[in-house]
Amino acid sequence: MKFQDIIIGGGASGTAAAIMLARKGRKVAVLEAQDRILRKVLASGNGRCNLSNARVCPQRYNAPDFVAPALEVFSSKAKSFFNSLGLELTEEDGRIYPYSLSANNVVNALRRAAEYAGVKFFCGCKAEKIEKGKKFEVFSEEGVFESENLIFATGSNATSGSDSLSLLKKYGHNSTRKTASICYIPSQSVKGASGVRAHARLRLYCGKEELFDKEGELLFKDNALSGILAFEASSYYARALRRGLKCYGMIDFVPDREESEIAEFLKRAGGDCRNALCAYLHSALAVAVAKKAGAEGDVEKNAQSLAKAVKNYKVDFDGECDIKNAQVICGGLELEGFDRTTLQSEKVKGLYATGEALDVDGDCGGFNLHWAWASAYVVAEAIEGGNND
Repeated sequence: MKFQDIIIGGGASGTAAAIMLARKGRKVAVLEAQDRILRKVLASGNGRCNLSNARVCPQRYNAPDFVAPALEVFSSKAKSFFNSLGLELTEEDGRIYPYSLSANNVVNALRRAAEYAGVKFFCGCKAEKIEKGKKFEVFSEEGVFESENLIFATGSNATSGSDSLSLLKKYGHNSTRKTASICYIPSQSVKGASGVRAHARLRLYCGKEELFDKEGELLFKDNALSGILAFEASSYYARALRRGLKCYGMIDFVPDREESEIAEFLKRAGGDCRNALCAYLHSALAVAVAKKAGAEGDVEKNAQSLAKAVKNYKVDFDGECDIKNAQVICGGLELEGFDRTTLQSEKVKGLYATGEALDVDGDCGGFNLHWAWASAYVVAEAIEGGNND
C-alpha cells in the first residue's frame, strides 16, 4: 500500500496534518491503533472541546523556544483553518470553543473534512515496525505501508491513548521521562471534604520558588485536589516532578479578605471555632481548617491562628496522578533531535513528529490542542514546500 505521506496516529495533530496535506493533493494514509480516530478530542473540555486559547504564547509551554516558530506561523491561520472545517468559534475567558460547545461536532467536522479531501484511514491498525530505505515501510497486521514521508503523531498513553514512541529508538530518537499532566493532584491533606467545591487561591511551591498562583474552583477529594484550578496547577507540578523536585501547595480559602479582617470577624462572632468558620467555609472545610490550626473550643482565643490557617492552608502532594486519568503527558520525544521550524528529524530525512509525540506540553485551557493544530500545520507546509532536504 503506497502513499506519499503516512501518519501514525489519528488524534488531533495527526488528523489535522492529514487534512492539510490531502487538501494539497497529496495521497495520505492515517494508521490508528484504536477502533476510531479522535477519541481524546471527543472527551476534551468536558465534552465542549477547548480548541485553543486567545492567550497562546510560547511561555505557556514547557519548551518556549522550541514551540515559538510554529506558534508564530500558525497564529494568523488558526481561525481560517477552523472555519474551513465548518466550525464557528466562541470565547469564554480566553478559552476558545466551537460555537456549538460540542466536541462531537468538532470530531464530525474533522472527519468530514478528511474524507472529503481523500484521506485514507486505517483504524485498528497498530504500527509494529518501521524500516527506512529509499522510502519508509511501516509494518502492521494489516500489511506493509510505504511512503515518502512519515509523520509521528502518536500522542501519548494519557486517558485512552497508547505510547508507540519506542519505534523511533533505533533511529536515535529517545523519549524523556513521562509524568501525568492536566489532572488531579494526589494529596491526603484535606480529609473529610470529598465532593466539596470552593472558590480559592492556590499557590504551588518547590522550596521557596513559586511556580503557580491563581484563583479558581477547587474540588476536594479525600485523596486529591481536583477541579479546574488543580488541573491548571498540575502542568507546573508535572514539570517539577520531572526535574526531581518536591512540591507543596498553599490554599487561600478566602482570597478577597485580609487575614486581619477574618480574625476580627471571628472574634466578634464568638462561639465554637468550627461553627464560626462556617461564615466563610463549607462545614467540612471548617473542620479541616480548625484541625490544621489546632484550634478547639472558644473562637475568640483562637481567632488569629484560625485566620492564618484559612489564608495559608498547606497541602502536601503525594506523588503522581495515574497516567490513565490524565488528559496530557508531560514528556515525549527529545526535542534536540528535531528542527523546530519544520519539526523534521535531524537524524532521518522525511521523518516528522507532531503534537504530544514531542516533549511539548502546554497549560490547561486549550494550549495543548492549539499545539496539535500548529505543529500539524508546520509539518504540512514543510512537506509541501519540499523542506526535507
